[in-house]
Amino acid sequence: MNLRQLSTFVCVYEEGSFSKAAKRLNATQSGLSMQNQNLEEIAGVKLFERSPRGVTPTYAGQRLYERAVAILRQLNEAEQELKALSKGVSGELRVGLMPTFTRGVLAPALAGFLADHRHVKVSVVEAYSAVLTEQVTAGELDFAVVPRAPHRDGLRTRYLGGDRELLVCRAGSGLVHLEPVALSRLPPLKLVLPARGNARRDALDEYVEMHGVKIDAIIDMDAMIATLEFVANTDWMTILPATICMNDLDGRFRSLHPLIDPPITVDYAVIEPAKNALTPAAALFLERLKLHYEMSSSRWAEILGEAAPRAVVSS
Repeated sequence: MNLRQLSTFVCVYEEGSFSKAAKRLNATQSGLSMQNQNLEEIAGVKLFERSPRGVTPTYAGQRLYERAVAILRQLNEAEQELKALSKGVSGELRVGLMPTFTRGVLAPALAGFLADHRHVKVSVVEAYSAVLTEQVTAGELDFAVVPRAPHRDGLRTRYLGGDRELLVCRAGSGLVHLEPVALSRLPPLKLVLPARGNARRDALDEYVEMHGVKIDAIIDMDAMIATLEFVANTDWMTILPATICMNDLDGRFRSLHPLIDPPITVDYAVIEPAKNALTPAAALFLERLKLHYEMSSSRWAEILGEAAPRAVVSS
């Protein structure tokens, strides 16, 4: 049993298909099938059941996947540690962030990181949770920050922290800036929200239904800057996490209103490939991102008179 066979097996397991795994690994389907056959002969058990829809792991396949991911991660951790010892912090950093973090905390975190680590090439992707999850699973990103991360084969998920949801509307709309509001007590709302399938949108739809919130109309808009500008210049409103609203605390263009009776919160998670350790650059950048997220949370806790949630990313 060798590492190439284990890597191939893990990819087929996560994709549920030899053809999809071949595309991900830039290999041939027949080559992957042969490696899996050799692995099954060595192990003495069948690892997958084939069907026209793909492959389904057997019980033995499920157990081997758990072991294989742990082995590959340990090997990758050793490799990253040796590189750090020999070269210092360098290389490429690929990060995926939801708009909440790109607008709320990315700028100071990135500026400080680049000042300390000039030899790291940084790439940042802004997208919503579904896209970022696919990119992390495919190994295109070192890690991503997403809301409400579900369990998924091939991913390691760690809790980062929580956030308070706010109603955001045009300045001077009649509501007092930073005054809490209960959505159920407001006239029918015209809302701009992420499209269905987004983790936050699903939670907001559930909240609206459970608490009798009256809706006049909803625009689906998966473009955060466009949403903010549209809200600032019309009578439409949106609902956003507090972290993304730090630049609007002065109330000059947009009015912010913490939701109450009951409040809505969103949890954030860090997702990364299960079989890969974070590179030294990725680990250092994540720590800096956590620091600025904590600073934002503390500022909002002062404004709202609450205890600040603390970012926690266990190793």
